[in-house]
Amino acid sequence: MMPDVPQAPSALSPRQWLIVMVIAVAALMPGIFQVPAMDRDESRYAQASRQMLETGDFVDIRFQEVPRHVKPVGTYWLQAASAQVLGGGPDAGIWAYRMPSLLGALAIVAMTAWLAARLGGATAGVAAGIVIALALITGVEARTAKTDALLVAAILAAQIALHRIATHPDRPAGFFGGGMRSPAAFWLFHGIGVLIKGPIVTLVVGTTIVAWCLWNRDRELLRRLYWLPGVALTAAVIAPWLVAISMKVGPAFLQEAVGHALLGKVAKGDDSHGAPPGYHTLAFLVVFWPGMALAAGGAVLAWTRRHSADIRFLICWIVPTVLVFELVATKLPHYTYPTYPAMAVLAGLFLASGTDLVKAGRARIAQPVIAVLAVLVSLAVAAVPVGAKLHLTGAVSIEAVAASVLGLVVVALMIRFLQDLSLARLVQLAVGVCVFYAVTFAVVAPMLDRLWIARSLQPVVADTRACEAGPLVSAGFSEPSMVFTFGTDTRLSDAEGAVDVLAADPACAVAVVERRQSEAFLAGVAARGLTVEATGQVLGLNYSRGRDIDITVYRASAQ
Repeated sequence: MMPDVPQAPSALSPRQWLIVMVIAVAALMPGIFQVPAMDRDESRYAQASRQMLETGDFVDIRFQEVPRHVKPVGTYWLQAASAQVLGGGPDAGIWAYRMPSLLGALAIVAMTAWLAARLGGATAGVAAGIVIALALITGVEARTAKTDALLVAAILAAQIALHRIATHPDRPAGFFGGGMRSPAAFWLFHGIGVLIKGPIVTLVVGTTIVAWCLWNRDRELLRRLYWLPGVALTAAVIAPWLVAISMKVGPAFLQEAVGHALLGKVAKGDDSHGAPPGYHTLAFLVVFWPGMALAAGGAVLAWTRRHSADIRFLICWIVPTVLVFELVATKLPHYTYPTYPAMAVLAGLFLASGTDLVKAGRARIAQPVIAVLAVLVSLAVAAVPVGAKLHLTGAVSIEAVAASVLGLVVVALMIRFLQDLSLARLVQLAVGVCVFYAVTFAVVAPMLDRLWIARSLQPVVADTRACEAGPLVSAGFSEPSMVFTFGTDTRLSDAEGAVDVLAADPACAVAVVERRQSEAFLAGVAARGLTVEATGQVLGLNYSRGRDIDITVYRASAQ
């Protein structure tokens, strides 16, 4: 192999670390405290974690009485711990359940910056950290109480260890030798990744290993991984809980997690999330924004320097994983997120030492195309605040207009960056994006009341209740945010179930009835000899189903 390109000093200075992490916090934290619990996955995860604290059962995973045998327990444990420590217990707000995701995203930024600095110097490290921090996908996952930011953090840590093992001239001095180059570090983070989201980490590191060995026509990496103690260490991480859950529910967890949640997504689109090959490539242009502006340069640099061991490893990390997910029938934008830190590293390396490739005409077609797409995507992102407000309410607000104006400032900064691909311009772009994110996520998004149906129902239900904690039943709107917002005992049912709840406790019960269930509900009430009064109405959009919602709140009235 060709030797790596001479590098600048690989350690980031305290000032450079401060720049990266301040930008990361500014980009990722706004909205954590302001946006209500989202449907569906976030509310399911947070509610299941809350129930662990309520019941003291940290083995079985349940949403109300329904088993959630879809993913392993790691994320739930971290969310429960966060709610207990930061939020004071199970009644903590959704922000406390989001904290593990935020910390996972910040860890992704820090590790990406560190790896890029090791490979290409401090400028590359700062640039790569900024690129992954600003990526839309990182922003979404950091603000959502579910698995993916934590999973990618574990995968990134494992891949850093694997990179050090693969590219170092010497074999590690034993299983625990070599610090972050130790096989023990690789297998430990692999085990943590499995405990968070099953074998996805195995897919990413496994395809990387296979591609590396095939490309280099050398199986030395296999010998360096110390498989027997490594598999034993992974087992030591996951086996205690796996044994405990198997003893509690038998084979049900493995049947659901492997048979449905994993294998069920391979051949056909699961939960209406099917898409043809090419989906992830197109989605990248949006979810990696604004860093996608460096995609052409990063790709050209990767191909030009493919004989470098470091670059070759990044290619082996990215390409096989993306190909696998392009071939899998079920597709969601976050599936390829584990490859984005490697793409950010390539972007950082390009900005630090590869821009001459573009000037030399190596990307004379790809770079102009990417530049045009970057501006178009920036314009689309800038239009989101006003567009969302107009679509949902039929009017605009000062806050939405302000956010979109800031988005147009970001468009101008993007154009300047494309004209002068430099770290200074990237930092300026980052400042603009952070301000845009702050107003959009922390101000505009929480104001979109039609999206936050459970939150909109809170004051109506509070005014309706004759008893402090009377039973609440929802007929026709059965999204998990209802349970997280109103409590574990909230009953998600239909018209008949709503009538049963009112009949059982007419003095205290409250029924939340969606328009499509109203006729059957009122007929059932009349058949039971009850009378009810409507105390309020909430209109909204069930974005999980893509349909308008018209909800009326009822309580029994004196006859």
